[in-house]
Amino acid sequence: MKRLIYLALCGAMMTGTISCKKYLEIVPKGQKIPQTFNDYKALVEHSDAHTFDYGNQIYVSNDFYMPLFSQPTVNLSTINFNWQEDKSRIDFLNNDAGYNAAYRGIFVYNVIINNIYAATTGTEAEKARLTAQAKLGRAMFYFYLITSYAKMYDPATATQDRGVLLNTSDNMETVLRQASVQEIYDFILNDLNAALPDLPATSEDVFFGNKGAGFAMLSRYHLFIKDYTKAAMYADSALNRKNTLFDYVEYYNQNKVLADGNATSINIPRFEFNNPENYIFHYASAYVQTQGFYISMLRESDSTQYDMGDARFKVNYALTPFGTEKVWAYRRNDNVNGGGIRTPEIYYIKAECLARAGKFNEAMELVNTVRRKRIRPEFYSDVSAIDLKGAMAQIYRDLRNEFRGTGLNYLTLRRLNNDPQFAQTLTKKEGDNTYSIKPDSHIWIMPFSINAIAQSKGVLTQNSK
Repeated sequence: MKRLIYLALCGAMMTGTISCKKYLEIVPKGQKIPQTFNDYKALVEHSDAHTFDYGNQIYVSNDFYMPLFSQPTVNLSTINFNWQEDKSRIDFLNNDAGYNAAYRGIFVYNVIINNIYAATTGTEAEKARLTAQAKLGRAMFYFYLITSYAKMYDPATATQDRGVLLNTSDNMETVLRQASVQEIYDFILNDLNAALPDLPATSEDVFFGNKGAGFAMLSRYHLFIKDYTKAAMYADSALNRKNTLFDYVEYYNQNKVLADGNATSINIPRFEFNNPENYIFHYASAYVQTQGFYISMLRESDSTQYDMGDARFKVNYALTPFGTEKVWAYRRNDNVNGGGIRTPEIYYIKAECLARAGKFNEAMELVNTVRRKRIRPEFYSDVSAIDLKGAMAQIYRDLRNEFRGTGLNYLTLRRLNNDPQFAQTLTKKEGDNTYSIKPDSHIWIMPFSINAIAQSKGVLTQNSK
């Protein structure tokens, strides 16, 4: 039991450094070993259990703009942003905050899952509920890892494709192994299915998963393995438990004076942690959790990606000079639910499943349901589609605007790159240079850091470069 120390004590514990192991041999001053039910519950309330960092991935998907004066510098961000396959990202990746944060979270949940039934307080029902919530959280972290650091799921090759380290232990000295893509997907599904019966109908706050969150994650999972029938079924189950949409138009109207101004920072009410859309909340950054990725910018022309009268754009961005360029700078502070799940994603999943079944009008009505809460009435008009290509284009456009910077756009591009109907080579121009990325480029796969490889003691084989 002496190793079950609160995770915040030891940074990236999965890196397994000697100093970390020695540190865990004692109970540091001011800390304690989990013993009671509330001790274990407190682990779920810590940010280490809720940090999904897509900082590197969103450069690949070009969710945000990198100013021209920054692009000549060769580093991890510029290689990802301009898809420079001839340069080695590993040379600039000693450590990876996103990878480390995921394994910290996994360790937190392993501690709970493996030890909660030895807690000195708490009923069996309470312990079963917390175990289920921990399995949901662990499944989400493994989904983050397998969809970032390995090839996308292909049933024909998944048993041979290398995945990520699989850890179910709370012992820092356990020797891990690199599981296949298939094994990780199977593990995720097993955790989700095991969790679902004991997840509560409602939870005390959005750090603790409930049945709606479980169904939502199952819907996401089945979308990524192309089982659109089950993805739609679980989307229905999630929306039957929560289908609320935040009224961004009303929020704009309540804050119109500030929203219509061009101040680069505005102090308006925060809402994202208590957003009625939240199924489950996970922070969007390992560094700045109050803003996540949103300390970011769009190029001036990117405003055309949004509908005229889009309240999200009006509230969140201000046009401002940046060096010799003008950019749209993100300006609103909030606790961004960038790694969790919100209802709009499930609307878009169900819409895609309907579109793939040829039900284009029904699919677009779901998209329009979200749009009505985003676009001011005087500018609003429904969107429509008469075929799958048009429907998918509209779904993806709205998803990109809704989830810009959260990692979901990166994941969607990766998923569609694995679909012959929608795989595409992306091309762009930056200054005098033209760049492109093919669907099968290694740039889409995040490489393991130098430290992750070294500290795995020969177990972890690189999946990218």
